[in-house]
Amino acid sequence: MNGMPDHVVLEMLLTYVIPRRDVNELAHRLLNTFGSLTGVLEADPLRLADVSGVGEKTALFLHSLYDLHRRLMIESAATLNGAVRLENPESACRYALALGTGDRYETLRIICLDANMTVLHTETLQVGSLSRVSFEPRRVIETAMMHKARYLILTHNHPSGILIPSDDDITTARMIAEVGSKLEIDVRDQLILTKNAAYSYQYDRVFLYSTPAVCHVMTLEEYNDTIYAAHSKGKLS
Repeated sequence: MNGMPDHVVLEMLLTYVIPRRDVNELAHRLLNTFGSLTGVLEADPLRLADVSGVGEKTALFLHSLYDLHRRLMIESAATLNGAVRLENPESACRYALALGTGDRYETLRIICLDANMTVLHTETLQVGSLSRVSFEPRRVIETAMMHKARYLILTHNHPSGILIPSDDDITTARMIAEVGSKLEIDVRDQLILTKNAAYSYQYDRVFLYSTPAVCHVMTLEEYNDTIYAAHSKGKLS
């Protein structure tokens, strides 16, 4: 499907659930409503079903494709025995992005790891608004201790798509690291996420995934220049 326009790909998908019918007009209607193929697939099924010509069955089918994509991204980080090991920042960022697929509001998650950097537990600690999420640092540490974590990674997303850490982000990162060190829990990293990129506090780098398998590592300044240039050319909405 590489190189195919969004409407052609969407038409192909729709034919599986709406056979023997011209779905060209419906594909364009969906794209106009949700802005892109990704926007269609990640949309809430109730909103999809509201579009004329879709219906509940088609809405659930389209949304299930996005859920499948998320699961495949998570499993791509797994070892042969099914355990997930986050041995480097690239794998950690990929895993965090997979967990956060479809998040519409700022969402704080914790990833608990053992001494071998194997994932023991993941948990959503708090869901906030479009621009802010608040939480109690004590809950972060309690969750890590409950699951006997040696290391932990904290993630939260910026629905705006801007990867610049706020003053609150910086203050919180320092506070969590200090509390963790006193309890011999190593805060291995704190990640800020957008749809396809993650900023690592530990490495001060952005990991941008043009596809789930292809990662580009750059500075925060380089990333923001890339996003600005793409917006200027009309490549991003």
